[in-house]
Amino acid sequence: MRFIPDGFRQGTETVMSIPEGFRQGTEPMRFIPDGFRQGTEPIRSIPEGFRQGTEPIPTIPEGFRQGAEPIRSIPEGFRQGTEPIRTIPEGFRQGTEPIWSIPEGFRQGTEPIRTIPEGFRQGTEPIRTIPEGFRQGTEPIRKIPEGFRQGTEPSTSKLQKKTVACKGEVVDGNCYEFNPTRLAFRDAQALCRSLAPNAELASVTTADLHSRLVYLVTEGGKSNPVLTWLGGTVKNERASWVDGSEWHYSDWMPGHPNIHTDKPVCVEMFKMDESWWTAADCELKRASVCSYQIAA
Repeated sequence: MRFIPDGFRQGTETVMSIPEGFRQGTEPMRFIPDGFRQGTEPIRSIPEGFRQGTEPIPTIPEGFRQGAEPIRSIPEGFRQGTEPIRTIPEGFRQGTEPIWSIPEGFRQGTEPIRTIPEGFRQGTEPIRTIPEGFRQGTEPIRKIPEGFRQGTEPSTSKLQKKTVACKGEVVDGNCYEFNPTRLAFRDAQALCRSLAPNAELASVTTADLHSRLVYLVTEGGKSNPVLTWLGGTVKNERASWVDGSEWHYSDWMPGHPNIHTDKPVCVEMFKMDESWWTAADCELKRASVCSYQIAA
């Protein structure tokens, strides 16, 4: 290469290139003097075989940015999930850009929720929920926009007690009703709740209440008692009432409940035409007894 003395250089001299067969990819780059840079020169890239993924990303000078340049990404193997998210300048946002998500292993449940701009909301977007461990019970309830309500959404208000005429037996301020329709345990429970907001399948906590329910079912069954669901379940040989009543009384058939399964089973009475209780598969269809409090 012919050398030009410093006092005679103008910065526009032709750069002598190294012949192709002699390049190794590690030669120092020839720089353009600062006074001759215009910000639009092509960026000199590092040959593929010499990249390590940690090279600084060449930036475009501020005065030459237009906001529409492609974002330079970090190679997959060098991402750690904590890199700052590259944002789109405000004037170039359209509200439909994909939301950058935090990798699962780096989420802590306290990240701010990315919202959809008002003009792009349609009312059918899935609601972002707060993780269970971060709920405090004071969060505002998310409402469905008026135009998207169908009238079948669960109410956010507390169930209001209402006066219901008892069509069965009243015992200690509770109404007990016999339903002869044979249903699975879950369906029988749903039918009870349709009678009154606080209705459940009946719990039997005393011998007196048990005898009165036996009479109710016998009368309802026209003196021919049928297998009937009570509001009890058994899991891991432990029995409980679905309405939360304490288990003080029982009238199990001898040998019951001899259940060795992790699957819950449900309490029925009138096995072998006796008022004894037995535990059976909850999917079987039985008559049922419902109970609920009535107004004083």
